[in-house]
Amino acid sequence: MKEEIKWQGGRSQYVVRSSEIDARGLATLPSLVTYMQEAAWDNTSVLGISIYDLLQKGLTWVLQRMRVEMFRYPNHREKITVETWASGQEKVFLHRDFRIYSEEGQLLGQATSVWLVMDVVKRQMVAVPDFITAVALAPGREPLPFAKGKLPVLQEATYEQQTTVQWHHIDLNRHVNNTWYLRWALAVLPVELLEKSHLQEIDILYKAESTVGDTISATAAPASEQHTYLHKLTNLNSGKELVQARTKWAL
Repeated sequence: MKEEIKWQGGRSQYVVRSSEIDARGLATLPSLVTYMQEAAWDNTSVLGISIYDLLQKGLTWVLQRMRVEMFRYPNHREKITVETWASGQEKVFLHRDFRIYSEEGQLLGQATSVWLVMDVVKRQMVAVPDFITAVALAPGREPLPFAKGKLPVLQEATYEQQTTVQWHHIDLNRHVNNTWYLRWALAVLPVELLEKSHLQEIDILYKAESTVGDTISATAAPASEQHTYLHKLTNLNSGKELVQARTKWAL
């Protein structure tokens, strides 16, 4: 009799806090992305491949891309469950999916993400180590369509803001945490849009690191598709493009 393979995904529960909501009392997208990454941390800890496990080997996880779809934003004090699992591998790219559920089991949102393994000293991506590839993927789970392909390039900015990287923007990898890039990319948009619309979908590509003292330029402009915007973050110190993104909004 063939031995049944145990599902190796994870489920984590959270309660939306007052510091994680907007003026409408709804969880912000950066807060939800934080929940998803915390759930991924929980799951990788159980599997023995958490960031702490990697750091002991001079390695770390780096988020390369994330595509999020939201169907309903949870309210303040609402209990949610985040389900996550490793959903595939393509060469050095490791895919991980997420689903967010209400306490009643309603699907609130879903996301697919791409992760790389980085050498913390050389600051270079490396081949996926055997101790990671040895961890089985979730059997019987249909992966979300992988986030891949090029994003449209922002040619001319309509909106622009600048910010200087501070110590509280830095994470365990000693570079700006990806959720700050997400916040800066969204904050450049006009208040009228943020106040009257809901972010329905975002596809965000992380391309380079930045650290304390760097000046970041966040730019955005409407795309040709209705209710869609293109975004770009640039490190003005190095001239490197840090982030590309595309957002879709619903009234």
